[in-house]
Amino acid sequence: MSIKHASLKVARVTGLSALARKRTASSLRILGYHGLWITPGDAFGDCTFIGVDQFADRMARLRESGAPVLRLGDAIAHRAAGTMPANAVVITIDDGWATTYTHMLPILERYALPATLYATTWYSQHDMPVVNVVVDYLTRAAGRDDAERIIAAARIEALPVDDRLPALRALGATLGIDEAWLELRQFHNMTAADLADARARGLDIQLHTHRHIDVATRVDELPQEIADNRAFLEAAVPGIRLDHFCYPGGGYHPRADRYLDAAGVRSSTLIAEGINPPGTNPHRLRRLLDGRNIDDETFDAYLSGSLHYLSSLRTGTARLLGS
Repeated sequence: MSIKHASLKVARVTGLSALARKRTASSLRILGYHGLWITPGDAFGDCTFIGVDQFADRMARLRESGAPVLRLGDAIAHRAAGTMPANAVVITIDDGWATTYTHMLPILERYALPATLYATTWYSQHDMPVVNVVVDYLTRAAGRDDAERIIAAARIEALPVDDRLPALRALGATLGIDEAWLELRQFHNMTAADLADARARGLDIQLHTHRHIDVATRVDELPQEIADNRAFLEAAVPGIRLDHFCYPGGGYHPRADRYLDAAGVRSSTLIAEGINPPGTNPHRLRRLLDGRNIDDETFDAYLSGSLHYLSSLRTGTARLLGS
């Protein structure tokens, strides 16, 4: 048993988890997900794609925890008014993978849990699989090295749009990987019709840039990216209100705040782990990015707040040892 898990177990059996829950009651918890893995064979992507059963188990665990699960917009309004329910949780989903629509949404409906999807839209517009992620999957499945992956992705992304899918299929054939990933739309994003239906069924849809740019290195492209993202989503889902944002890949730049304010964005989430006490910058909200590497004990510790104290203790100890 690792030191981390031993510490979490001690916190649970000694009542420290209950104390942490009380001490952090005013802090908003935000869970982060991406897509679900449905292709036969070994699962790919620790946080990018988790198993269907794992996601269902997590949602059941969350429902059974008794924590109030809020819509993102409601949580942000409560933060501003100082009326946040104790230990409130928000569920967020990044990117808009096809499996969010086909597999995640039915699970959320089963447990009557609200969630927010941050939808990136270039691949939705072109209805084709996400090139760099497909190349990563194919080359890793074939046991190829990172250099080959980088070269192949750059080569295919440089092709005209209509030539990219044939190139991906040719790469898969060369590497000996079957096309179950394509038949199941594992690496596709939701279509405009999917987004509209998901919204009608209660899934909140928000901004994530059009081309999934790294804001840390391309911050001055952010206004146009938000405008393009918003234009696609407003056309797909008429009447939608778009005022929340997620940094693609977690890339953050301080200059982003003023661009987001100008675009009417009220909150923005990072990938960085943490909870959000009152006074947290609304453009730097932290989450727990759930994945196959996150076990039930860690998940529960995030909800209780004890993971916050353990992370703070580890950070403080590292600084002390480094001084």
